[in-house]
Amino acid sequence: MDEPPNENRPPRETSRDAPGPTRPPERRSPVFIVDDSPVVRDRLAAMIAELPNVEIVGQADIAFEAIYSIRRLRPAVVVLDISMPGGSGMYVLETVKKDRPVPIVIMLTNFAHEQYRQKCLQLGADYFFDKSTEFERVPEVLRQIFDSGPAAAA
Repeated sequence: MDEPPNENRPPRETSRDAPGPTRPPERRSPVFIVDDSPVVRDRLAAMIAELPNVEIVGQADIAFEAIYSIRRLRPAVVVLDISMPGGSGMYVLETVKKDRPVPIVIMLTNFAHEQYRQKCLQLGADYFFDKSTEFERVPEVLRQIFDSGPAAAA
């Protein structure tokens, strides 16, 4: 039998009053950009910002700052130029590839000669692109990396 209403008693919670299941926020895949040109960084950032679930977590224009920030932020992917003040992108590449977790590194450079390509690949670069002819490949590759699942981006 139902109890008579009591003005002092709070209403009984029903299943339709209870909050529904909450979805965890979507994980955004972190990307870090290293290039000494602000124009290139801005262009890359604009292209990457259009990708769903990808987030630029930082940028650097000199080698030691790049290494420090990559180690602190631990991005899944680093887009890296070879030439920059305060050291080379190849030194940054070699250094961050020794860290754990190991980021995926996309070299994007005007120094697209074969000897640079081979050296970067030996040091652990995952991709190597010529800025003048393959700039647009960066978002394509990021889409492939992050569409293949969280394990690939971790």
